[in-house]
Amino acid sequence: MIIGRMDKRITLQKPSKTPDGQGGRKKDFEDVATVWAEFRRPKMATEVEAGAVISDMTQEISIRYRTDVKRGWRVLYGDRSFDVIHPPYDYNRENTILVCREVVR
Repeated sequence: MIIGRMDKRITLQKPSKTPDGQGGRKKDFEDVATVWAEFRRPKMATEVEAGAVISDMTQEISIRYRTDVKRGWRVLYGDRSFDVIHPPYDYNRENTILVCREVVR
């Protein structure tokens, strides 16, 4: 792990449920931590399904070792947000790799 490459400040968010005012609950996210991160090269996959070309891009984000991040969490970077789509990888308890998909709104 090369600390100098972790030059992006991100916010980790976990899912939570908040009252919607009508007796139910809505899915929301709450901030857990703000950490330094390295954005690795995005990975692209393209395939043909039912005659249509489908492209998918995933982004790997490397952070210092953490054990609390789970699939379903969210990463905020500036005005961009990414969903953690795979259980995080941990390499020798040095860093954690988050496999994410950018949320387009």
